[in-house]
Amino acid sequence: MRTAELVQRAIDFIEERLDEPLTLEQIAEASALSVPHLYRMFYAMTGHPIKEYIRKRRTNEAGCLLRQTDMAVIDVGFQCGFDSYQTFLKAFKRTTGLTPGMYRQSEMIYSFERIRLNERVAYLEQRDVSERYPDVSVIRLSAEQGIGFLYSAEQEEGIEEAALETFRIRLVKAGFEAGRLRIFGWNVDSEEQGFGYQLIAVSDGGTRHAVEEAERERLELAPMNLPGGLYAMTRTPYGSAQTIVAAWNRLLSEWLPRSTFALGGHGMLEEYVQLNGNIARMKLYLPVRRSQETDHIEVVWRHPIRVASFRAVGSDRVKQADEASIEWLRRSGADSNRNLLVYMTGSCEAIAEEEAYEVCFAPTDVWDNLPLRKGDPQIKELAGGLYACLKCEAYGFMTGVLERIYRWLGASVNYELDVERDWYASYGNGYASDGSIIAVCYVPVQSTQAKSEA
Repeated sequence: MRTAELVQRAIDFIEERLDEPLTLEQIAEASALSVPHLYRMFYAMTGHPIKEYIRKRRTNEAGCLLRQTDMAVIDVGFQCGFDSYQTFLKAFKRTTGLTPGMYRQSEMIYSFERIRLNERVAYLEQRDVSERYPDVSVIRLSAEQGIGFLYSAEQEEGIEEAALETFRIRLVKAGFEAGRLRIFGWNVDSEEQGFGYQLIAVSDGGTRHAVEEAERERLELAPMNLPGGLYAMTRTPYGSAQTIVAAWNRLLSEWLPRSTFALGGHGMLEEYVQLNGNIARMKLYLPVRRSQETDHIEVVWRHPIRVASFRAVGSDRVKQADEASIEWLRRSGADSNRNLLVYMTGSCEAIAEEEAYEVCFAPTDVWDNLPLRKGDPQIKELAGGLYACLKCEAYGFMTGVLERIYRWLGASVNYELDVERDWYASYGNGYASDGSIIAVCYVPVQSTQAKSEA
């Protein structure tokens, strides 16, 4: 048996007994290793001394209980395996920097999830990327057989929460301990009602008979496979849809363009991490592949472009602008125009964090003669001139792509940023090999030589 499998045995033994006293001798016996060999191999395979791993995992569980329950601090400590109140206070503060009481009132999130060695992937990454995104890791998720359930709804908003609640109820009715299963979900198209959310629960085994019972009881549960593959994974608090969307955008538009990976062809996944029967947090899995392409930034001349612009501000600015533009396109009949081009634009003084979002369309002649109404687009012009451009796959805001162009400009002796004009991204420039849409990001520049001569 490989060393990694023996160390995983040790991890599994620890995880099943986090709330109990644990000795190195017990763990070594369970993993068929000597204590010295266990200590060395555990550190080599996980990057953590075994006692530190136990302390951090207990602290993680205690942090969840402090946030999810009203349990007294002393009871939290004992339930998570600490042998005394003083030991709990000391270990918790040493690990998180806060006392349990302070942590319960703070907005800080301490997370140290269970290690699964078969999911770990070794890869080289630029140092500034790994330091900026320490919460993002690239893992290989194993394909597993589980129990699936497809939830359909007429509207997309709130579908994940409704699907999850229904699924967990049906799992319990089918005889499963829902709290001991790993639950994953992803959005799909539903033939019945238009919107769907696919869920799957996986465990280490013992599900086949229960699946047959579930089918007999007509609970709409069926065997299915969890797709494996290479993923970039991050964690986010559960509950706020805005927070979850922001975490996805951070992966797509910030981490991915700066990394040495490209978007993979397998689907996105969301995992619901449970504690004491409640969803404590989520893991987001972004499918990735190792990038084989070298991006090239070039400077081009662009003619002015007359566009119809929809602009919105505020926390739901993207939804506002997109809904207004879709309604207008349908009313004008331009949604069937195959020559329609889509643009996103913003000021060079801010990137995606700015409070404004603007989506534009061209050509405008299809609606020039339509009567104006409240909420109709503003007709404007995307300025012509010199632009530094970078072709990329279209996902999320252009934060990471813009930063790469800005860095290139910072090192250029021939060009500098022209803050008098806005950057914009053009969509509809073809498709990548995996079917994703190609976008081109344009950042306005001016020649330093022309400027010095002037």
